[in-house]
Amino acid sequence: MLTVDIDVGGTLTDGLFSDGEKVACVKVDTTPHDLTVCLLDCLTQCAGQFGFADLAGFLEKVELIRWSTTITSNVLAELRGPRIGLLVSRGHEKDLYGEESQSSVLGRLLNEKDVRGLSESADENEIMNAARALLESGVRRICVSLKDGHRDARRELWIKRVIEQQYPDHFLGSVPVLAGSDISKGADDRTRTHCALINAYTHGALAATLFRAEDELRVTAGYAGTFLVSHINGGVAGIAKTKAIDTIESGPMLGIHGSAHLAKTYGLSDVIAMDIGGTTAKVSVIRGGEPLRRKPTDLFGIPMNVSLPDLRSIALGGGSVISMAGEGAGATVQLGPESMGSFPGPACYGLGGDRATLTDAFVAAGLVNPDYFLGGTKQIDRGLAQQAVEAAVAQPLGVGVEEACRRVIDRAFDVVAGIIAAARGELHADFSKSTLFAYGGNGGLFGCGVAEKTGLRSVLLPALAPVFSAFGSSVSDISHLYERPLLDAHQEAISIARVLEELKAEGEQDLLGEGIRPEHLKYEIELEASANGEFTRAIACPERVLASPSELRTHLATALGVANGANTIRVELLRLSVKKEMAKPRAVELKEGGADSGQALLGTRPVFWGSRDGTARTYRWEALRRGNVVEGCAVLEGANTTYFVPQGWRLVIDRFGNGVVTRNA
Repeated sequence: MLTVDIDVGGTLTDGLFSDGEKVACVKVDTTPHDLTVCLLDCLTQCAGQFGFADLAGFLEKVELIRWSTTITSNVLAELRGPRIGLLVSRGHEKDLYGEESQSSVLGRLLNEKDVRGLSESADENEIMNAARALLESGVRRICVSLKDGHRDARRELWIKRVIEQQYPDHFLGSVPVLAGSDISKGADDRTRTHCALINAYTHGALAATLFRAEDELRVTAGYAGTFLVSHINGGVAGIAKTKAIDTIESGPMLGIHGSAHLAKTYGLSDVIAMDIGGTTAKVSVIRGGEPLRRKPTDLFGIPMNVSLPDLRSIALGGGSVISMAGEGAGATVQLGPESMGSFPGPACYGLGGDRATLTDAFVAAGLVNPDYFLGGTKQIDRGLAQQAVEAAVAQPLGVGVEEACRRVIDRAFDVVAGIIAAARGELHADFSKSTLFAYGGNGGLFGCGVAEKTGLRSVLLPALAPVFSAFGSSVSDISHLYERPLLDAHQEAISIARVLEELKAEGEQDLLGEGIRPEHLKYEIELEASANGEFTRAIACPERVLASPSELRTHLATALGVANGANTIRVELLRLSVKKEMAKPRAVELKEGGADSGQALLGTRPVFWGSRDGTARTYRWEALRRGNVVEGCAVLEGANTTYFVPQGWRLVIDRFGNGVVTRNA
């Protein structure tokens, strides 16, 4: 049986397909007007690669489809969600329980006038007056998030029922109401409020697309297998058990987890993962084979007191528009944040885009072959690329196109190297022995150039680099996250063991609801605890520790850095991650092919970057064999991406078919 992993990017949609042995990948244009179109395009192209005459016959053999989308991220980044209203505890209408006098979400996700404070003794009349005022001002969704709502959700849920009874869903004036405790049960009131707002803001767009996609697959195409959606925690789950906030930045997170999987395969402890696509560039750090996590963190500038992999992102990719800052001799090249996307795309696409992009610079510089772009499936024009770069850069600077391309490419590599330098400074880390994983549609072009500028000497160019987030999806497991308070409204402790068993049972029921047998499950337990009334921390706990109160106190005291005293530690929340391992593609070792790479050599061509004599040897990536050596300057052309090895670097194809590139002494 086949498994399918599809990742929707801002410019291109990537598909990875496996029968356990053979792996195939495809790339199609993302169709932002309707993501089900690129989903079906991806499936149709792969059906052809596996020799199926039609999509229906192919889907009969597909057991599992995992899909990651940018829908929620796009809605949040572009601020195009519905108008949200918020009911909070009186006195917190502006700070939303944060330390700042005015919350950063005001003026972004919701208007200041759409926040109403409720008194502690608010009755139905006060609640309905507030709700009616919000609805009459144009609000279409209402969130309720009260102070300390995680300890006792009953009041939030009562307020929700009061509003829904007055505006039931069979009325035209019905309004969805969301309680903060429905989304997060963490101890931090601000984080719980932000989670509820983000979920309400992005829910409608995601639900419409996911259910449409499932209808297209099941009703139109006849698919009967399992359809799962990627989550920000690196796992996947069914649509019915997915919250909108679960899917934000899920694609990039899959790339991080794919990097961690690959780091463990190679036995690498220190890795910098770099993902360069058509729209964004992202950098993360792997330590000890695991993603380095950050808490507190933020989602698109919205602060959250949760622990997530440390993902640093900027608006820079192949579609980034080139512009000039300043005039005359002091003018400098700028890239982005505006992107031309997949339509009309870069000028070289010939689809009406007349603004130069980073892709145009790569094409004009000879690093990308216009006759073999995406394996020759997309025709591009080098002449149009050169004209665009000349108008945007060469003429304003008074230089030739060759020098203009060099400055654009240098600027792109400098910007990404700056992200790595910032991470090194903030983490007070030594990256000198780290390996750079370069992936994404443009990662193979950036790898060595960024490594040079950051002092790194080793780069890994994965064979699946152009579909690496889809690869991360292919090694992901079904994962559900559950939270339950351990203190009631009167500060009385609730049995941890009893809550743990309840959450385990809930996890098993959810898996059954998705058609998954709840067998051989893996549990990861976290407790939110504080000592001496200080800030609450999340602490990982082995299940065996929970069985002994004395062992638990010792474990928590050590993690919190305090003396082992029962009265100084307060445990507020239990968080349980339930994971079900899924089938993964097997890493197949290739036969030895020797050092000679002559069978893959295509010829030579002029290049404007990375070569002392202005030429590069060109190779067909798929023709390279294990052990083959390629000395820079070289361009390696693959069906789905291009890898670049500048002069002074050497590439060796390893046992898994990936390119290991090292800097010559």
